[in-house]
This record gives sequence, structure tokens and C-alpha cells, in this order.
Amino acid sequence: MRPQLHPALSFAWREPSTVQIGTTANQSHVFGGLSPIEATVLRAMDGNNDLPTLRDIAVAAGGRKDTVDRLLRLLTPVGAVVDHDATTSGSDTPREHHRPDLASLALVDRSPDGGLAAFAARGKRRVKVVGGGRVGASVARLLDAGGVGTVWADDQRLVTEADVAPGAHPHEAVGIARDRSLSEMLGHQGTVTTGVPGAPPPDIVVLDATGCADPTPYAAVFCRERIPHLVVKIVEVTGIVGPLVIPGESACLRCLDLHRTDRDPDWPTVLDQAGRYPPTTPPCDASLTAAVAGMAAGQVLAYLDGFEVCAVDATVEVELPYGLPRRRSWQPHPDCGCTWEHTAEWLT
Repeated sequence: MRPQLHPALSFAWREPSTVQIGTTANQSHVFGGLSPIEATVLRAMDGNNDLPTLRDIAVAAGGRKDTVDRLLRLLTPVGAVVDHDATTSGSDTPREHHRPDLASLALVDRSPDGGLAAFAARGKRRVKVVGGGRVGASVARLLDAGGVGTVWADDQRLVTEADVAPGAHPHEAVGIARDRSLSEMLGHQGTVTTGVPGAPPPDIVVLDATGCADPTPYAAVFCRERIPHLVVKIVEVTGIVGPLVIPGESACLRCLDLHRTDRDPDWPTVLDQAGRYPPTTPPCDASLTAAVAGMAAGQVLAYLDGFEVCAVDATVEVELPYGLPRRRSWQPHPDCGCTWEHTAEWLT
């Protein structure tokens, strides 16, 4: 082991006996009352010295060998130090363009290997994106850029000029199928095998419901197949991320509709007519698309990496022109049946 102060964090000496590692609220830690010997050892934790060498440095500075172990017990639990050997060895080392993503994951993972195992696990995950317009395409490309092993789109509609946006489809893709356009930009090679016996299901589905007044029937398929899914859409000038549905455990889209109907008995009528009389020019602002896609991709990555996801039993909404997100909580509706022990009638 060659201890190294976390390479994704800055560090500053507030005074000779006090060091601050990191600068933001959730990542910064201040260690005070350090002796000159401990400060010397801390400075030597640069990834070049193994434990025996660090212990020799402590002794040479007038201290004891266990100074190193005391410092590691202090630094390791808060993720302020990594094992340089573990971060640079093995076949799971990511390609250079993924280094910034690995550094970010390392800060939330807080493992001694600098997030290497967690990033490798992300590389084995499969995500299906249903709907490949501006929003869905942007989410797919962000997940691919974030190191998800297999990302594919399910949308045979042709790319139009309205689908072109930074991070979505390029101008050159106009006129070809959305899924084909994305497959040429995403990292996996060849055809993704789905829908046949033995084919592994996706770990999660992203349902881009932009332009779809009532995506509940589509989401019902994933509930029935017990596939987690995240709904994302832009309606007028509001971007909505969520809910992220864990079938049988959390609120589904129908739960949300039932809650809305409790508050507004005319909601089913509004929903029906909104589908039959959609806007002739559906708004989908480019900056709002980027914000929504970024939030959606972040929720999916958090779920795949095993972290708590704020879009479970909730939607995160951002509205123009201010762009400030807010979270709305939703609980499973008692009349829906999606979390009952037996399968709800509407899912069969």
C-alpha cells in the first residue's frame, strides 16, 4: 500500500498544525492539532511511499512508527486518502477520457481504490432508453460518457431538425432512425441483443415521455416485467425527472395520476384530451433539455452505483426561466395496487 491524499481533492495548510482537505461542504475535512511529526508524515503521503517507508519517515522525524497508522485511521473513513497501488493496478483501469468521471465517483464512493471497482461495475451495466428525441438522446449520450457499459435506444422514428441539439443528435443524422443515429455515437459495438430468451434485461430503463401526454401504458410494461425505470420529460416550460420506479416498492406513474385525480376529479379528462389535442409546436428548450438530461443521467448513475436516489417516490422539476429545481414527494397510492403482494389488475 502507498497512501496518497485523495488526488481529486485540494489540500491547504491553514497553519502548521492544521490541514484542510477538500473545499466544499460535503467533501472538506479539517484536521487540527497535528504535531510536526504528523505533518511531516502527512506531506509524505503522496503515493510514492509505501507503509514501511512512511514509518521510517516518522521515526526519522523523531516520532514512532504507529504515527502512520493513527493518521490512516483518521483519514481513511472520511475518504481523504486512497491506496495509490490500488488506483493504478489491474485491468479495470479506465481509459484516459474517463479519468474525470472516475475522480468524481471516487469522492462519493470513498473506497481506498479511488472508486476503481465501482467504476468497473458501472461498466458492466445495461441501460435502455425508450424515446430518442432531444431529451432521450441527451440522456443516452451522458450515460455512455459516464462509463455505463451498454446504452441503447429504442426509437425507430426518424431524426428531424427539431431533434438536433448540443448533446443530442447532430445535423448529419436528420432523416435516419433515431436509434441508429445514437448507436453510431454510443460506446458499445455491434447490435444489442434484447427480447429473446436468455438475453439479459436492462438494469434500468429511461422513458423519455416528452411529447407523450400519458406515458403510463408504456411504463406499465416495465412494472409488469419488474424492470426499474425512470421517467423524464419536458412539458411546456417544465422539465420533469421522475419518478424512478422500483416495481413493487415505490410509487409508479399510475400512483401519480391517482393522486392528481384525488385533488382534481377532472384530471383524467384533461389527460385524455391533452393526448388527443397536443400542441402543434411542442416546446423543448435546448438549455432546459441539457438541465433535465443532466439530472436524469445523474439519477440513473446514482441508482446503478448503489446510492440513494432522490427521484424514488418523487419528481424533480425545473421550470424556465429561473431553472431552479424543486423536489415533489409522491407515495404509492392505496388504490393503485402496484405495491400490493399480488399483481395489480391494471398490470396484468
